[in-house]
Amino acid sequence: PFCQISGKDATNIETSIFYQEKQPTSAKYEYESSAASSERFTEELAERCLKDPKLDVTILYDTKIKAVNTEKSSSGKESITQLRTNCGVIDVPKGVQVLNAAGAWVPHLMALMGVYAPVYPLKGYAMSVSANDILSKSKDLKPKDLPTRIVSDKYMYTSRLGDEVRITSVGEFSGWSTKPTPPVEAEFREEAVRQFPQLEPYIRETKTKCGHRPYVSDGILLLGRVKEFDNLLVSCGPGSNGWKLAMGSGEIIERLVSGQTEDDISKELGFDAHSFSPAGRVRHSPLFAKLCRARWNV
Repeated sequence: PFCQISGKDATNIETSIFYQEKQPTSAKYEYESSAASSERFTEELAERCLKDPKLDVTILYDTKIKAVNTEKSSSGKESITQLRTNCGVIDVPKGVQVLNAAGAWVPHLMALMGVYAPVYPLKGYAMSVSANDILSKSKDLKPKDLPTRIVSDKYMYTSRLGDEVRITSVGEFSGWSTKPTPPVEAEFREEAVRQFPQLEPYIRETKTKCGHRPYVSDGILLLGRVKEFDNLLVSCGPGSNGWKLAMGSGEIIERLVSGQTEDDISKELGFDAHSFSPAGRVRHSPLFAKLCRARWNV
């Protein structure tokens, strides 16, 4: 829920924006919004999965899939039988389902199977500064001068989680490199300074980090079975909304793996699960996939 408030009220609620050269004339105030860290969440989730013997979870780190072996099944479709990695071969027993949820690297793995997936790496820029460090180093800044909630505008998105002040912004299409592009990084810092000029010294010296948001060409999740295979599913593509949609997309995948159809899911959950299906978007195209692999050096 939100309400529209005046620029003066916005400055009274979030005093850190007082330093902006151009003060807001109005703002959308989401009075029940909160922030959390997806990084901390996934690390904690992984730890709990490994500790709970009932879940039977194994996580392989520093493991890269180099090739995928398939064979024709009795249904006439392809079936994944082995994953060949830099750490050895992983056999896929009959009846075991394989989920490709590799984010921006989904198309790389699909290409190993002669399949094209319209997923593109949207490189995001971010930096984190410590509120305690800032306050300990600066004689002039007070806690009220630091953002205490989510502050966003057309270009920037800043959030506060405990000691961490996290500033994020634009997305860039530039392949799978996670190194900042110098002109884009420079503009990112300038926009961060515009939003919080009182933090300029810390914004200038803080390291920029980049990560990929898996973006599907039509902006709609790729979620479901890949029709050319009898044991391959995919979950990918919400761009910057991956964590927000993770619980729902995870439930759909769980239902599909458990034997439900998209019709069953649509009836039970009250929406059209077919709208997320990869059918028609993820295509078996061996020649084009081979060209993509050469272009991507996969």
